[in-house]
Amino acid sequence: MNAIDSILKDTFPLKEYSEKECDHCGRIFKLYETSKGIMGACKYCADQQLLRDLNIPAKEEREKLKERNFIATFERVTNDLKHVTIGSYNPKEKSQIQAKQAATKYIKCFDGIKSLVFSGACGLGKSHLSFAITKELRQKGYKTLYIKVTDLFDYIKNTYNPQARISETQIFKMIDRLDLLVLDDVGSEYVKTNEYGYESWASDVLYKVFDMRLNKATVCTTNYSETKLIQKYGNNGERIMDRMMDLAIAIRFEGESYRKERF
Repeated sequence: MNAIDSILKDTFPLKEYSEKECDHCGRIFKLYETSKGIMGACKYCADQQLLRDLNIPAKEEREKLKERNFIATFERVTNDLKHVTIGSYNPKEKSQIQAKQAATKYIKCFDGIKSLVFSGACGLGKSHLSFAITKELRQKGYKTLYIKVTDLFDYIKNTYNPQARISETQIFKMIDRLDLLVLDDVGSEYVKTNEYGYESWASDVLYKVFDMRLNKATVCTTNYSETKLIQKYGNNGERIMDRMMDLAIAIRFEGESYRKERF
């Protein structure tokens, strides 16, 4: 049996006339001599128009949507943060005012390179501002992820299960390709220490994350001081801090916890 294209050529014989560059996409397509004159069309543009007519996302858009959905599977946000904005943050101390100003400027001047580090006691709004930054940049079209460090470690540990549907490589590839990674509560995780008393696995993972994010935007929050983090992560402590602070503005929050006002 002849192939369909052979049948069509036999039934509707066409003679190639020349080639033409598409005015829209620049691709080359063939022109043919037909009973109605010289005819031809750019298949790529015709396909794209059909997708638009049928309201079907183009391949590039489908890939972007797939990637964004994958990123979204890692984000877990507590109810008190879901609706926060930069505007809804109510600073009460000088350091908090500086933090709000820094967050506002960070969004306005986002370049995908510079970073922020918010440190200080619990309940001062570090997570509020960091998630608000995540949301506002996402609305601008950037690929952003807000994730608790403890959740990130759990996701990576789960990949070690033989039945895991997501691999460690996929997670790190996603982290590497983000426009902005927001790591909340750095230092809050607990992992069994090695024989020297260092959290070796946690520090190895965190070092890898910060190392691949060099010259890529990262926002971190922590309750620890720089000295305490260096002590916590042992041999990797200095290297982690060096990369965490690379091209970063650091702000130390001071004041009384907002949560104490509930009692």
